[in-house]
Amino acid sequence: MSNACPIWSEIPIHVIDFEGSAATGVVEFGVATLYGGEIVTASTRLHASRQPVPPIDTQCHGLVAKDLKGLPPFESEWDHWVSLRRTGLLAAHNASVETGLLRATWSRPSAVPAFVGEAASIAEWGPWIDTCRLARAWAPSLGEFRLSSLISSLRLGPKLEVLAAQHCPPARRRYHCALYDALAAALVLRALCGQDGRSAAPLHQLVRDSMSAPAADDLMQGELGL
Repeated sequence: MSNACPIWSEIPIHVIDFEGSAATGVVEFGVATLYGGEIVTASTRLHASRQPVPPIDTQCHGLVAKDLKGLPPFESEWDHWVSLRRTGLLAAHNASVETGLLRATWSRPSAVPAFVGEAASIAEWGPWIDTCRLARAWAPSLGEFRLSSLISSLRLGPKLEVLAAQHCPPARRRYHCALYDALAAALVLRALCGQDGRSAAPLHQLVRDSMSAPAADDLMQGELGL
């Protein structure tokens, strides 16, 4: 395989967010796909919980049993998630959460394109792009790397509200709602890639800097950089 690597905007980057926990599984997902430097698609779905949603989880994401009653489990989405990974790379803000929940559902996908590195294909959900780690590495002067703080610092709030009105269910237009957070992280990624001449940054740079930058403290999902 050629060592040539596409620039970040030349393949789809599926920026995702999950609401849920190891106990409940994924109860809501959001996906905002960046391609050509623009958000080209956005989707979200609710799923049945593996066990009753604890009150502390509801305090975070706002979902209760009646919101999820009768819905299919996240495990029914295998084809959808393999399809996403087959077409591009996955990204998230504090990607360790999404990595853990995805791998707790399916340890790995079938063979998918690697997009970076020597191998033509791999059977891994990664390599991941992590917007929190990229912000820490590329814009350390911002000082605060929660998703909401980055949206404020980068002056992305008005654009986020427009996108939320277009794509998010009316009751899910706030932080800790999966698609709202995915859209926010996609805007942060686009903004970071637009700074300091990074508009043509190779994809492998985003992956490398997502791995090498300092990790945020491991906290409960309600505090994970949002």
